[in-house]
Amino acid sequence: MSFAPQRVEQEWTVDAPASLVWDVLGHTDRLNRDAGLPSVQISSFDDEDIGRPVRARLYGLLPLAWTEYPFEWVRGSTYSVQRDYTRGPLVRFRGGVEILPAGSGCTVRMFAELTPRNLLGKLAIPLVGRDTLQKAKAYCAKAIAQLQAPQVGPPTTPGSVPTGRADRTALQPCARRLGVVASLDQGIVGRLLRHLDEGGDDEVLRMQPYALAARWRTDPHETLRVFLHATRAGLLSLRWQLLCPNCRVPTGEAETLSRVERQFHCDTCGIDYDANLDRFMELRFRVHPTIRSAQDLVFCFGGPYLAPHILIQHLLRPGDRRELSVTLDDEAYRIRTLRRNDSLLLLPGRPAGDGPRLAAYRETGWEADDRSFSPGPFSLAWRNETDQIIGVVLERLRWDDRAVTAAKVAALQEFRDLFGSEVLAPGLEIGVDSVTILFSDLKESTRLYEEAGDAPAYGHVRRHFDFLKERIARHQGAVVKTIGDAVMAVFHRPADGVGCGLAIQRDLPSFNASLPDRPPLVIKLGLHHGPAIAINANGLLDYFGRTVNVASRLLRESVGGDLVLAKDDLEDVLVREMLAESRATIVAEWTCALRGIAQPLPLCRIKAAG
Repeated sequence: MSFAPQRVEQEWTVDAPASLVWDVLGHTDRLNRDAGLPSVQISSFDDEDIGRPVRARLYGLLPLAWTEYPFEWVRGSTYSVQRDYTRGPLVRFRGGVEILPAGSGCTVRMFAELTPRNLLGKLAIPLVGRDTLQKAKAYCAKAIAQLQAPQVGPPTTPGSVPTGRADRTALQPCARRLGVVASLDQGIVGRLLRHLDEGGDDEVLRMQPYALAARWRTDPHETLRVFLHATRAGLLSLRWQLLCPNCRVPTGEAETLSRVERQFHCDTCGIDYDANLDRFMELRFRVHPTIRSAQDLVFCFGGPYLAPHILIQHLLRPGDRRELSVTLDDEAYRIRTLRRNDSLLLLPGRPAGDGPRLAAYRETGWEADDRSFSPGPFSLAWRNETDQIIGVVLERLRWDDRAVTAAKVAALQEFRDLFGSEVLAPGLEIGVDSVTILFSDLKESTRLYEEAGDAPAYGHVRRHFDFLKERIARHQGAVVKTIGDAVMAVFHRPADGVGCGLAIQRDLPSFNASLPDRPPLVIKLGLHHGPAIAINANGLLDYFGRTVNVASRLLRESVGGDLVLAKDDLEDVLVREMLAESRATIVAEWTCALRGIAQPLPLCRIKAAG
């Protein structure tokens, strides 16, 4: 006996912008958790099937099994998902959300269409369906109220921290250790303590400092510093997340850098990829188990919250054609098929003709007459010309700047000071797409030792190391190592490295004046930006490769009191802005053949404003 589908709906108005409502309802894992749905166990894909086997237990008793197909969504406005059941009281579930702007707020429409397998399913659907939608509506109201609430200063002393889920006995001594670190923003410390105590389990297991800084309206770098010190104090644990370069979903996790392997597999995309410190390795944090016991359960694994870079995701059956409209920024985008991973690059330009752009997918891949677009409103029609169902996405190529990547945190002096043991496994080499290397050296240091004597000269050199380290750390860099009188430093962004070099030269006269009984020092600086290889060198995280070699050669071109870099490094927008703000001067430009470097490089010499 077959049963007809039954539909339950809920519609309500929300006094909040559609973008905020999307952020709340688009987090389907949290939505399902609050709505009382069961946690799920996810199996691997079967061959090239686009659906994924999933199991759960309703109310902890009734076993369910289904094939879940990829969510479909248009970011900011609508999403839906279909599940075909192989076990349980249902044959099929299809549900979703539509968000419609209405004045200063919006209207939310939530629906579930369920096909019962038996009489139990037919009788239970109206009751369970309405109850679940009511809970989803309540979750939406609660979450939006929390996000819209004024940012009231949280408690900053351990004694005033309310204890709901955290262990007060374990929490208080850790909080006291944080309280004595004078350089930390105690307002951020208080917010973290409250978050660990009051946040849901999912909110304290894979914390992203920059994302929480946006939510707390705090400085991102200062928030990251609090997280690092909180880990050292025993409140948190580090976790290195390995992200798939395709879907950008975590596919692996390591407790320390030494346990990171060179290659990983993404089951969702069906690809192997090499680990990379820049994009594919992100530092996240979780509450320490002695502070709070949090269950790591999954309630939804395919919602739009996991893929903020994907604007549109659709399923296309054989012969399907769908048109869509979206607003594109002045940056690169990509059309990609799920699982098959065929892609079509879209670049900003001046396309010819009117009407929607057609992108056809065939067995040989994507085909399109025009792969350019004008930033702004954009119409696209994609068509499936194969005999199989496919999933297609339109996504940004730009990566999330709220991620604390391994490359970024490894270039922070504070991280190296607090976690000096966080290094790669011996013999493992991992690429870094973008790193800035700064070398410094003392001019005529031999004469310094001759005139002052070994012991006084060595003491003077040590003080100069402290001088350099302070400015390197201030510009979000880190000392990699010292080599005689020279220093090798690393920065995540070239602008930070250039700013540090100028600060060193600008502040050096004051440093010399503070030690009138010592010979004045003259410092040479060379800087270069580019890819490198990260390694474990005698228990320290080190870098080698062409970028490092060029930076060391540029140091030799310095005459002292200057900073030498390749002219190409001046093309960085942030570098140009920083040079303009600091009123630094380019005093020389020339092309030089550097030893061991195949092609001559155009160079420039920069001096800080007096």
